Amino acid sequence: MRRGAVLTAAALVVATALTLTGAADADAAPAPDACVPAITVDTEAGAGDLLALIDGLRTAGASPAAVDAALAERACLTRGDDPGLPPAEDVAVAAPDVYSIGVVNGRERWVAITTWEWQALPGAPMTGNQAVTTWFDAPVSPVLQVVHYQGATAEFPNTSREDAAAVGPHGVGFLLPPEKSATDMNVATGRSALVFEGTGTCTDLSAHGAFAHAWNDTGVTGLTIDAAGVTFDWSHTADRALARSEPAEVPDVC
Repeated sequence: MRRGAVLTAAALVVATALTLTGAADADAAPAPDACVPAITVDTEAGAGDLLALIDGLRTAGASPAAVDAALAERACLTRGDDPGLPPAEDVAVAAPDVYSIGVVNGRERWVAITTWEWQALPGAPMTGNQAVTTWFDAPVSPVLQVVHYQGATAEFPNTSREDAAAVGPHGVGFLLPPEKSATDMNVATGRSALVFEGTGTCTDLSAHGAFAHAWNDTGVTGLTIDAAGVTFDWSHTADRALARSEPAEVPDVC
């Protein structure tokens, strides 16, 4: 992992102009005409209720399988590593690049950059949101976030946004509304960046990137990022896949 190179202010602008977990991922998907969630995680209140449910179950000594069963019943959630959620084979997600920016106001500052690139244009229509996420297994203090994405050709120029769907101590995620032609799409390639600081206690950190792909009438309607991983909320259970990066290990984030 590249670390220790202090970026200048100009270099920081360049880096930030360019942000899942592996086994910890979960996806939320109400089954058509079957599961109606009592807890909806695409609102701040619903996400809070979900975490309160998990906290209560774990305090009571529930097993991981029992927690999964309760989340499936109450919130229509299924784990992201469930066989029903296949890998998105045509999109490559690189392990996040994590750089040390240097010390700002007495705190070491970092930037984590997650990059994705499609190897082939998907054949099916894409009408719902896609998503890109960066997840940390240890808490950080986020400072700012940005995502850039564009087509493989000049047909879809670069788009830059800062309106993350979720950002917090364990990472950031963006929803990406797709546009697609016969030969290109606006999310063919892109990078997201999260500038963050440590929490004051030095720890080793593992960073994970992911791209959630949906097609036909399916889309990502929301996402939640917490200590357990990334939870995706999907409009349908069919026509969805997830591409995960290898983890990037970063020592001594303080």
